[in-house]
Amino acid sequence: MKKILVSLLCVVCLLSTTSSIYAQKYGYVNLGNLLTQMPEVEEGSIQLEEYQKTISEQLQIKINAWEKEVQELSEKVNTLPPVEVKSKEAKLLEEQELIYKEEQLLSLKMVEKRKEIMGPILNKVQLAIDAIGKEQGYTMIFDASVPNTMLYVDELVDLSADVLSKLGIKKE
Repeated sequence: MKKILVSLLCVVCLLSTTSSIYAQKYGYVNLGNLLTQMPEVEEGSIQLEEYQKTISEQLQIKINAWEKEVQELSEKVNTLPPVEVKSKEAKLLEEQELIYKEEQLLSLKMVEKRKEIMGPILNKVQLAIDAIGKEQGYTMIFDASVPNTMLYVDELVDLSADVLSKLGIKKE
């Protein structure tokens, strides 16, 4: 009888330690809200706006020159020989295609500049989230700013304040 009782006690202890070993702890942050509270993001946004303004101005100069050429051709179309009109139209179409390609290139440059500026900031946030996850024993930390991924959330597991604190930012 004593052996059965001891065996039963061992099984209960084993089950209780096994369940605590596999217990999972979840948390979340709202990355969108968190980023808006970081001064680096605001500074990065200003840099991006300035960069976009600079490259847009350069492109707009080319567009204006092309539009001027189109206007001049349309004013002279009745006075020029048809061969010359066709030649100028072909030249304008080539220039239009070059402008279109440059617009696409500038869009890619903006994406790269965004990565260059925002990448280190996002990496810094990720490192803070990783550290909190490890320090506080979280199995998973979700991003609540992604729509329709969090069907129910207990506000007690919101780790945004912890992440801001880890980043050295005082919550407003």
